[in-house]
Amino acid sequence: MNYELNTPPDRSRAGRRKGPGWRLAAAMALLLACTALFGAPLFGTPLFGTSAAAQTLQEPQAVEDTRDRVLSAGRYQTERPTPPEVEPARTPMKIPGWLIEAILWIVAAIVAVMLAVFLYNALQNRSGLRLNRDRRNEETLTVETPVSARQRVIDSRTLEEADKLAAAGRFAEAIHLLLLVAMDRLRRELGARVPPALTSREVLRLAPVPASAAAPLERMVSLSEIKHFGGRDASAPDYDLCRADFLSFSGQAPQ
Repeated sequence: MNYELNTPPDRSRAGRRKGPGWRLAAAMALLLACTALFGAPLFGTPLFGTSAAAQTLQEPQAVEDTRDRVLSAGRYQTERPTPPEVEPARTPMKIPGWLIEAILWIVAAIVAVMLAVFLYNALQNRSGLRLNRDRRNEETLTVETPVSARQRVIDSRTLEEADKLAAAGRFAEAIHLLLLVAMDRLRRELGARVPPALTSREVLRLAPVPASAAAPLERMVSLSEIKHFGGRDASAPDYDLCRADFLSFSGQAPQ
């Protein structure tokens, strides 16, 4: 029998395919599989995305190291700024109520004293003249004081000086001289009842002038005011009237 003719042709071909080439292909496949699984520990080169995974694992530590290195250089502030010191609000000083009340009472007392002094001075200038004016007609105030020898000498010298001024045509000055001497005598005789600050007109209106001296003195004051403030020159007749009133005021007979 011919055995060669009975052997199927396909089995002989398959046997030829499973020769040395097949074994080499299997060995290469196994080597690639081992390399894929154990290549990173053996060769130090990650395969199939192993490098990206390792980089992901190492990245936080690298960031921390970089951060620490930058901050340790001292160029950046690592602490919160110290807030500025704020001075505590000052509590306003409170004045006790009793002290305020005491101050108000003191001020009121000072004002009252000042007002009283002012009124006293005002009344003192009048020197109670309103009351004394009501007593002008009383007998105690109308008693004429006898003219002393010394006063007669003064009056005589005053008349001589006034006559010299009138002779020189200075009638206004002569009238004024007679009025000044008469008012000075009146103030000396009445004393404190005639304050020095009063004018001649005020003395006539407020002072307790005796009736015998009031009329001639009032004419002398009026004549002096007309000549001094009225802008009218005095004349010889004016001086004669004033001289007669001065003699009447002094208690002397007209000459």
